[in-house]
Amino acid sequence: DMPYSQIATAQGLKELASYIDGIGPSKDMVIPRNMLGKLKAPTSLVTDAHAAGLKVHPWTFRRENVFLPLDFKSGVNPAKHGDLAGEIYAFKAAGIDGLFTDNTPEAAAALNRPQP
Repeated sequence: DMPYSQIATAQGLKELASYIDGIGPSKDMVIPRNMLGKLKAPTSLVTDAHAAGLKVHPWTFRRENVFLPLDFKSGVNPAKHGDLAGEIYAFKAAGIDGLFTDNTPEAAAALNRPQP
């Protein structure tokens, strides 16, 4: 048994790779947010996971402002739809292999078209 903080390290991921094919981390473990809710630089999690031979599918991508980073919100109404595709493009650029979403048509469209 390894603590979660050690599992997410390069060594921990190598150990996981002996019996799993991929990980499903929280989005914040891939690209954290600053105190204002804007995306920061990606962590090394995707790179470390890929080096260990693991796929990375973070969760959960949703279009409502309340779930989006400040960078992709559309106004202050938490229920209004923001720029889900923009958020997905940021995570694609970080190297994710797939994702979990509640908005499949929008997410599939963003994943299957080139970034602007």
